[in-house]
Amino acid sequence: MKLLVCISKTPDTTAKISFKDGDTVFNSEGVQYIMNPYDEWYALVKALEIKEKWVVR
Repeated sequence: MKLLVCISKTPDTTAKISFKDGDTVFNSEGVQYIMNPYDEWYALVKALEIKEKWVVR
């Protein structure tokens, strides 16, 4: 069984973010990105649980 899980990146929760062009554009310089925690804990973990359930059968 193959599963496709959509995962997005998000700025690290400890990163200092700023905006440019009159505070209308996100300034991504020096920002470290991580996997979106909600994607990791809900989508990815659920996919692994489904995969494990089918492998056992």
